[in-house]
Amino acid sequence: MDDREARLLAEYDVIRAVFPTVERLGNWFRLPHDKRAVAHGWGPDPFPVAFHAQADHPGNAPYGIYVSPRTFVRGTSPNNFQGQAGNRPPFAGEWGVLSWAVEGPWLPKVDVRKGANLLTFLLSFDERYRMGP
Repeated sequence: MDDREARLLAEYDVIRAVFPTVERLGNWFRLPHDKRAVAHGWGPDPFPVAFHAQADHPGNAPYGIYVSPRTFVRGTSPNNFQGQAGNRPPFAGEWGVLSWAVEGPWLPKVDVRKGANLLTFLLSFDERYRMGP
């Protein structure tokens, strides 16, 4: 196993400790239903989300929240949203993408449980959901 795969596997374990239903395919991760979005008025329900580690992860921060192309927030289309994602997740279904990045510096550490990691990114989605459309 190379260093990148070891890192992704370690990050997957960290994510599963908080989100036990998360799935992984290569450098992509999928949460089948992000209840946080629905609680903030986002739909459809269930609300699947996907995200991925950049090619040089953890050197570059992850970017984008991949969601259904039929995503809405309290009846309206969200801002900074593309209904058809160019970089399509490897999971079944159609995917759009919300523009999103973690606020502030991305400072990963060798120990994935310290510093910035993919769980940091996934937890930040709640901030985007609170922002609304």
